[in-house]
Amino acid sequence: MRCILGSGQACRRCHRAGLPCVFVPRANAASLPGLLPSDQIDTSFRNHVVQRLQVIEGLLGINSQDSQNLDDIQSVGETVPDGTSPEFNGFDALWDALNTLHEGCANVAVPPTVWHRNTVGQLWASFHDRMPGLHFMPRKQTFSAPQPLLLAAILYCSSMRGPPETAELSPHYFEVLTNAIARLLLPESVFGRPPNNGCAVEEWAFQTVLGIVLAGLLNEASIRETGLWISVAYRLILEHCPSHVDETSREWRKLFSGVQIVDLEHASLHLSCPVIPIEAPLPRLQTSHRDQLYRLSRMMHAGLTHFTGRGLPTIWSCFQHDQPLVSSLASSFTSVDAAVIRDWARQLDEWLDEFSRAVEGSQRNRDLVFRQYVLHRMVVLSIYHTARGCDLWSNNVTPKEQHELLLSSRATIRLHLHDETIWSNWDLVMITWAALILLQGIEGNAGEPDGTRLSCTKCGSG
Repeated sequence: MRCILGSGQACRRCHRAGLPCVFVPRANAASLPGLLPSDQIDTSFRNHVVQRLQVIEGLLGINSQDSQNLDDIQSVGETVPDGTSPEFNGFDALWDALNTLHEGCANVAVPPTVWHRNTVGQLWASFHDRMPGLHFMPRKQTFSAPQPLLLAAILYCSSMRGPPETAELSPHYFEVLTNAIARLLLPESVFGRPPNNGCAVEEWAFQTVLGIVLAGLLNEASIRETGLWISVAYRLILEHCPSHVDETSREWRKLFSGVQIVDLEHASLHLSCPVIPIEAPLPRLQTSHRDQLYRLSRMMHAGLTHFTGRGLPTIWSCFQHDQPLVSSLASSFTSVDAAVIRDWARQLDEWLDEFSRAVEGSQRNRDLVFRQYVLHRMVVLSIYHTARGCDLWSNNVTPKEQHELLLSSRATIRLHLHDETIWSNWDLVMITWAALILLQGIEGNAGEPDGTRLSCTKCGSG
């Protein structure tokens, strides 16, 4: 039997059958031109099979989205796919995480661009440039081998803060991220299955919790399920935080503070009870009672717990409804409630005075302290405001309360103009909330000359 060349790629018989030519030609035919390497023959055969499947699916009326997914899997699964920039050739661990993320999110219908290596590589490389340091973890963390859920969070964060062409992809990365968090709880899921190695399990847990924290910071209040995400992160910390933490370990104490902060900020917008206890149950997670974040978290935890379950309208409910909700309990505030709010505001004043004068603190740290003070004081003073139907001119509002709320609103809006590191959803919601209050004050001739410009600047940028 002779190998008779047909199209230059295979013998006639194999070419007509659409199969790779496996016949070994005689020695006198070995030098004939036109024979391709076996890997190119396999690629041609695979593409031919995919094309035939697409034709069959079209005749059967099957959605073409499945065919697109096949192309995506092919482009993600190749070791060095066509079109990948040389600068990303050494990102083997990143591609492994991307493969796992794609495998676990195969049910999510997103554009193929989301999985392209050039897109992923650029978003990954630019993450630290676009994302300011976290106030509870100022030293930026680096991960040479990201876990899939952390990768999804980073792609979402980086695309949101990127140029218009990447910002368009952020809703699709959001779908991937939320799907990954949801599947974290499914048995035998690729996201919820930790590695077998002990050290690798710790790294997997730390990165997974950090990914949930990043997701929470960008979705506080607007995604109600953020509270459930926080609970999952807390459980992972309790299960996987090592018994002995040294200088080589990840910063578990700071990560626990981050989970607490997301929990408190989310709870403050919904006026609900925080999930995470103020005192860490594990000694290695505990911090000094003189720590500024601990002191702030403690006073916020105590204040929110007092007003939880009262049926009061929340800040976020005012964004969800066209007309402000009026609580039947607005006229039943007791002297104890008033005392709690006054004491709460006084504690914040003392907290600002103590930590803004810290000799060892840098200007950046002082700016962070001031930002936290302004935003949290806005939360405290808004408890009465939402209960009274968000009406500055209510008969129940005293001139002093009105003045303090307007003063706090002006300070909050100025943060937006002078602090470029603001990015979390809670910060932006509170700044928008302050702009609405200030506009109401201006309508009632209670504002200041530049109040309209400040409010319109915020509303125009939001």
